[in-house]
Amino acid sequence: MNRQRIFEIVCVIALVIFIGFMSGESSYSDKTAAEVAETVTESYDVSELRHIKKNKIKEEFGIDFTLVDSFEYYASDSIMTVDELMIIKLKEEVRPEEISAKIEKRVTDKQTLFEGYAPEQSALLKEYILTYDKGFIFYAVGKGADEALAAFKSSVR
Repeated sequence: MNRQRIFEIVCVIALVIFIGFMSGESSYSDKTAAEVAETVTESYDVSELRHIKKNKIKEEFGIDFTLVDSFEYYASDSIMTVDELMIIKLKEEVRPEEISAKIEKRVTDKQTLFEGYAPEQSALLKEYILTYDKGFIFYAVGKGADEALAAFKSSVR
């Protein structure tokens, strides 16, 4: 056997090991939305917010709950408070685009509503965070949203 052939075989073996290692890492967390929310709410104050039920989320966002495994949603009863925290665990193999688009549309609608007369709320809405990681959609508006995102990312790992 010549050196080039041996080099090719070593490269193929290294590639197989690399692919096996990368695919072995789970891309779906085994935690529930409540478990993740418990960690996140340590850094994001929800004491002024109310835990919202599924029917209100369907009404506000139009989310299809056949795609959802579990969820936690906190929002204010006051129309002038835009602070919100939502953590949705999708069922395995469900893509986040549909639900993320509904959340983005609602944020855009609220931004339009507050833009002319409530600059503080409008500024908070413009800084909203919406991301997807390990089977979870994370959405937050308000002071402390960045810290909540950091807690979320460490919790789903």
